[in-house]
Amino acid sequence: MTSPRNGDPLQQPEDLSSIPNLDVYKTRLSARDESPETSSASLPIRTSSPPTQGSRSSTLSGVLSRSSSSNGKLSLSLARFGGLQVNSPLGNPSDGYDDTRSLIVRAFSPTVAVYAAQEVDELAVRKGLKHGFVELVRPFGEKIPGKVVVRDSTGASRSWDDFGVHFTTLDQLTEDGSSSAAEVNHLEKLEELMEQYIGDGYYDTADTPGRGEVSELYKLFLSRLLCSRSMSPHESFRHPVGAIIAISSSTKQPIDTLRNLYQQTAQGPRALPTYANPEYLRYYVLVHDEDHDDFSKSSALFDQMKRHFGLHCHLLRLRSASCTQSDDDAEELPTGEWLSPEEQISVLKETANLIDLNTSTSPFIFSSDAAALRTFVRELTAQSIVYHMEQRIALWNDQVASRRRGISGRFMSLSKRWTGIGASSRASSSSANLVGSGASGNYDSLQGTYRWDAPESLLRKLADYAFMLRDYKLAASTYELVRSDYANDKAWKHLAGANEMCCIATLLNPLTSSGSSKFKIENFDLMLETASYSYLTRCSDPALALRTLLLGVELLKVRGRAASEVAAKWAIRSLELGLVGSIGNVLVSERVASCFANRIGIGNTGWGLRKRKAAVWSVMAADEWMKLGRAEIAAQRLDEAQEFYSETNHSEAIKQFKELAAYLEQLRLAVRMKLGEARKRGFSGATRQLELDGEVEDETVEEMNALEKHDSRVNRLSLMGDASGAAISLETVAPLSPVRLTRPDPLSREDDDFE
Repeated sequence: MTSPRNGDPLQQPEDLSSIPNLDVYKTRLSARDESPETSSASLPIRTSSPPTQGSRSSTLSGVLSRSSSSNGKLSLSLARFGGLQVNSPLGNPSDGYDDTRSLIVRAFSPTVAVYAAQEVDELAVRKGLKHGFVELVRPFGEKIPGKVVVRDSTGASRSWDDFGVHFTTLDQLTEDGSSSAAEVNHLEKLEELMEQYIGDGYYDTADTPGRGEVSELYKLFLSRLLCSRSMSPHESFRHPVGAIIAISSSTKQPIDTLRNLYQQTAQGPRALPTYANPEYLRYYVLVHDEDHDDFSKSSALFDQMKRHFGLHCHLLRLRSASCTQSDDDAEELPTGEWLSPEEQISVLKETANLIDLNTSTSPFIFSSDAAALRTFVRELTAQSIVYHMEQRIALWNDQVASRRRGISGRFMSLSKRWTGIGASSRASSSSANLVGSGASGNYDSLQGTYRWDAPESLLRKLADYAFMLRDYKLAASTYELVRSDYANDKAWKHLAGANEMCCIATLLNPLTSSGSSKFKIENFDLMLETASYSYLTRCSDPALALRTLLLGVELLKVRGRAASEVAAKWAIRSLELGLVGSIGNVLVSERVASCFANRIGIGNTGWGLRKRKAAVWSVMAADEWMKLGRAEIAAQRLDEAQEFYSETNHSEAIKQFKELAAYLEQLRLAVRMKLGEARKRGFSGATRQLELDGEVEDETVEEMNALEKHDSRVNRLSLMGDASGAAISLETVAPLSPVRLTRPDPLSREDDDFE
């Protein structure tokens, strides 16, 4: 077997020595191993000599060290940023803001593709995982054990204890990337999933949050909305940062198999589309079967792999035997958190019978396998994925972004816009049409894509990489830099994505204070308006429009008085546009009430409070919960509304509005009636508590029993009557899933003067 210096075409696909020595890279190298507690040096040391038979750690020639000097910069930077509270500059952070913020941040984690040989997938199938090796490794990547140290563009270090990566199959990415059809049914599947949870009693009163807290069902709704299985040309969050190429110790001709797998990812059927960067990291894994193969042969093969492919290799030792719950060292495989609505529905259908039998729905693996997988995923992420992304950021920032900044960069940008100087040579045939418009010529309007090596594409990938590594300052500035290019090229979906992520990155930056001059509500309002309008009217993608609005709502509502008002406005806008179904409607209504409740008043009199608005939206949410047949949750929303009314200066003024007072009394009576009927049928956990407290009277149940017979899941009367007081049928007011119906475009206007 030849060495890399003898002309092997696969000597090392990611040759780090070819990257120029940038200033940012030098700053970063000077202080990597300063703090053993927070750096990747705390990982198990991988030696160059083969381990003993009983060792479970992987073997690698030396630790993949990124620094050898010690000048105290790492400890100084950690002391500087470690004591910083994430929500310190915010106006009025709520108790559940940290959970929601962490959910949003972890949703945009790096994507790692998995391309395994047939023998590796067969080993996973024998362990009870029918989807192969990716199903075995995927749950361990969602939260890396320990702290992961990441350096930003200025060389400052920050450790994160909730860092993770998203594993997916390379086949799925290439199939979705080659298909032009978007996820048109994403919202329909999301609504279907929510209906299953509501119908099965997932959102029980014992799990309902208190006032000001985020409900678990809304977290589930938001997380499934943020999950996407397909690649998109306008953003690179689902483009693979790295790929795991795995073979087994039982694979025949292993080096040739690795060579073939690599060629398929580079130029073969598993190659990415033209808009995705093909220069992603390849990480080679040798899976050793502890039950059937000889470790000495696997160790010799692993040394041969290191000579060919460099340091990005790992020896993973697993048992191929199936594990049962009765085994001594059995451990349940963690449940995946980031599942798309389609995957979640499929899992619920497959495990429906097991749930009825009170049997565990997740397979079991050996504890030794779980420990080996955790070590493997941590080494992959901390030593290779993060390092590769930091190198790419430094390279693109120096070679692409720096040319656009400063006086000379702005002059060239204006020259390209007005005179066509610097346009791509590929557009020479149509340069006469592009000079007046200021288009660069790199945008393919028919396919709606840029090539992966175009400056606009590299700038977007630079911003996305910085966002995934949580360097929000660099990400926001790069998004703002590339917005003008997308506007000149009329790349509407790219422009909408840049506006969306520029808004989100600025709001996620903990150093952006709500009282600073750079924090202007008008800018966020304009970016949300532009992004949602482009997604809906120009791109016909309601899922991305809903994602934009909900992310803006959650991050704006804690940014002070004016920001909470804007957050409530955009939450109401998502309801007016019909982007959510019946369950999404009630969940968003609860968030509107939370936005108004968080608004801070001025002075001792509390001028500017929105307690009555919060109470009205809580009442509307209670009515929606009654339509869904969940009276116990509606009772809690009514209690919250009563608390909001009691906190106003004129708490008894509601009695002067006779229609509203009568409606509230009717709604309370219907809730008590429903809870009393549930008491007769055998109680839920919350209803039993109401019975113990004596809140449900037998007389009320007896008097309203006749009326209750007319109320059913199929034909339920709405409690919201018309002007004459007559009740309106639920089917005529709100269908079960409005997202499944064909709706006219609410933004279509003859002349809206939008520019």
